[in-house]
Amino acid sequence: MEQISGDGSQQEQTPQQAEPVVQPAGIAPPRRFGNARRYMGEYASSGDRAALKKSLGSYSRKGMGGASNVASRMKTSTSAGAGLFNFLHGVRDSSDAGVRDWVNQLTSKNLSAYEVADQIIDQVISTGGSLEEESCRDSMAQAMSELLTINPDINLVNMDNDSIWTVLELFMANEAFNRINLDIGQLFESAKYSPREAVSRMNGMRDYLKSEISAQMQELRKNTSNPTKAEMNWLLQTAIKITFEVFEEEI
Repeated sequence: MEQISGDGSQQEQTPQQAEPVVQPAGIAPPRRFGNARRYMGEYASSGDRAALKKSLGSYSRKGMGGASNVASRMKTSTSAGAGLFNFLHGVRDSSDAGVRDWVNQLTSKNLSAYEVADQIIDQVISTGGSLEEESCRDSMAQAMSELLTINPDINLVNMDNDSIWTVLELFMANEAFNRINLDIGQLFESAKYSPREAVSRMNGMRDYLKSEISAQMQELRKNTSNPTKAEMNWLLQTAIKITFEVFEEEI
């Protein structure tokens, strides 16, 4: 049962002398999130969906240097998502002897659905990994919890295709939200907004991300009947890229 692991963080090279730093191609300039933060502030104050769209578009184009860079930054997320998709299919179909043994041991313990979810996540993502991997674990746990809220009677080791896609869509929305919130979401902590206001706006942004990412995933799903793990990783990367290209059209 394969787990994802960090592939090494990119290291920045420090100039040996005080010389002007030339920005490599595709790297956004300093203060790159200025417009995205300004539009996000408008959204936080008013709840205006148009301002949110402009913020996300500016975040992608000017902040990250384009939708392809957003997708590239989320490669740990898409790899984890592909791993989850592959694993959930494997435990349902019992296609591997090791997976069958794991499922038999799990079902013999009479665990709650939430405990089963934790066990699944442990199999997909190693513990004690990078910050990005820890974010993936949190996002996956939240996605599983949301799925159980939607369908409390679901059997997590025997999920139908639609349920597997649903949990994957929830996971990817959580990860996109986490990345954006890390870069430009600090303003929601401002005393200008009540806790209720801040939570409402953040939930609104996350719901919007989910609807847009889900739409792209469902469209790509039509041409991918039984994707391999590598094909699913490509699909998730493509869904993120197209989603943020759509956002860029708003600016």
